[in-house]
Amino acid sequence: MPEPDVRSFDGLPLADHWHRLVRMWGARHGLPLEADASSVTVGVDHADARRRITVAFTTTRNELLLVLVTDDRYLTEDRIALAAAAANAWNVDRLAPMLAVCNLGGGQPPYLSGIRTLPLVCALSQQAFNALADRWLDEARDLFTWCHREFGL
Repeated sequence: MPEPDVRSFDGLPLADHWHRLVRMWGARHGLPLEADASSVTVGVDHADARRRITVAFTTTRNELLLVLVTDDRYLTEDRIALAAAAANAWNVDRLAPMLAVCNLGGGQPPYLSGIRTLPLVCALSQQAFNALADRWLDEARDLFTWCHREFGL
């Protein structure tokens, strides 16, 4: 007996259409986009935190859409411990998006990044994706405003 098709009829399979969903969301807001075959990056000015937020969408080997938000600022060596403390405090209190100090020991300086994921097996309409991405952008604004206000990062 065949298994029932449980995909939403009004949703697009994320694995096949995430690029399109992200592009349409960015265009809806008039945001500048940079895209290649494996990622889409969106830039957003955020006056409250006095910085630009970058939202990068890509996929992982384990079937996830990975959404990384950064404020395009590298951490100096004397700020890494403070950034780690900020990440711990944020994650204990909210965990949305998860905040991490990234690129420790990498070729570039470390930076703070908020992280969200979605399984590629889900199906979303453009409207549902827009609502999620708008929420992620609001969370990113909250995150970097908090980092700036509470920790001077």
